[in-house]
Amino acid sequence: MGSERGQGTVEWVGLITLVSLLLLGMVAAGVRVPGAELARAVADRLLCAASLSGGCGDEPTLIAAYGSEVGKLVREHMPSLVFEQGSRAVPVDFRRCRSTECGDGPEDGLVHRTDERMPVTAFVHVVDCREETAEETEAAGADCTGDRAGNLYIQYWTYYANSAGFLSSKRGKRFQVLAGVL
Repeated sequence: MGSERGQGTVEWVGLITLVSLLLLGMVAAGVRVPGAELARAVADRLLCAASLSGGCGDEPTLIAAYGSEVGKLVREHMPSLVFEQGSRAVPVDFRRCRSTECGDGPEDGLVHRTDERMPVTAFVHVVDCREETAEETEAAGADCTGDRAGNLYIQYWTYYANSAGFLSSKRGKRFQVLAGVL
């Protein structure tokens, strides 16, 4: 029998998970810990990986783009699209697909990719007019004055191959025509 030196995978993952949960618990309890945001991000990713679910697979990308709080809200309010039986067109990235050959998917079941392996895509745009970020948002060209002040807007856009352009999706009671006020 060969050498049995080295760290056991189960023990290593268990130790990392325990330390991450301990740090996350301290942060949740209000204890000021240096690098708390990093600890929260590591713990979130470990818990996501341990859950073995596909539901949080895009969360690290959303958090990298929008930060923890807004990224989680974007994921939470993401629309689910349901089509009529026999419908094959699914929303795709207009930069990579503009024809039905790459924009059609299976006729039934849960669809993540088209027949040509293109991912089903919804575009997201966030306008954060809340007090702590309004100045930065306005510097980027958004208008956060008047009724917009203090609100967070999340816009979801979908594109279907051979369509005339973008369509907006609405989701939830607080979701207005193009933007949700959260």
